[in-house]
Amino acid sequence: MFDAAARHLSCSRAAEELCLTQSAVSKQIHALEEHLGLPLFNRVHHGLELTLAGQIYWDAVKPALALLAEGTTRIRALRADDRVIHLGLPAAVGQKWLIPRLAGFNRRHPDINVEFTPRLTHDAKSGALTAEIRFGRGKWPGVRAHYLLGRELYAVGSPALLKQMPVEQPADVLRHRLLEHIELPNIWERWFAGHGVAGYDARLIQKYEQYTLMIPALTAGLGVGILPRFLVEEELRRRKLVLLEKEALRSDYGYYLVHAKDRKASDALEHFTRWLLAEAKHTPV
Repeated sequence: MFDAAARHLSCSRAAEELCLTQSAVSKQIHALEEHLGLPLFNRVHHGLELTLAGQIYWDAVKPALALLAEGTTRIRALRADDRVIHLGLPAAVGQKWLIPRLAGFNRRHPDINVEFTPRLTHDAKSGALTAEIRFGRGKWPGVRAHYLLGRELYAVGSPALLKQMPVEQPADVLRHRLLEHIELPNIWERWFAGHGVAGYDARLIQKYEQYTLMIPALTAGLGVGILPRFLVEEELRRRKLVLLEKEALRSDYGYYLVHAKDRKASDALEHFTRWLLAEAKHTPV
């Protein structure tokens, strides 16, 4: 938990990685600081920064975690259990897309168990994970990446908000509070530029570190936002959110299933990969 907070310099990003609440991460870090008798982080307006004690502690923690990951790999190799998939993934992707579909995979492959595992390291060769769903351009050293979805982005808002302040032309969006995820920086700037709208002020952007917070903010009418459609399938179907326009904004970034190149994929992972790619192919974008 300390390692995740130190890497992200953010309790909320650490919470998303570990599939915990921000409050739980904050409490655990505070308990660790109480135990050590020194602050490990300074709380600043944009997140966290390591103190001298925090930097010293993190330098000691990183190799220890690497040893734990190596030990995990060796134990799993002894067990030779290729029917379990340890999958790392962003919380929103699991909650909004994968878990609602996973029963279909379980029916086809009842002997394969998919376990969701916190990402202890970003080294794909560590063995802590069988595979991971990762956001980016699909080019990372040491891994094989299969594109899933998420390159198509849509502007959305709640029907109640849009009834109160209708969007009849792109310039009308300037009247709304603009919500933006930090993984898609300057996405509203791209949207306005693509529509030839002047007057956009980046200082008025409300930034979110987690889609699990941004989506409820959108349904509550706190503003309009741009995000991958697959994350709000249910909200669109139930008319909690509507599209501002039907045309997608294309991005170079998306979500990929990745696994280490230097390890042969198990039969279970091969089955899971084929199923996941098929599910992604049939997901509306």
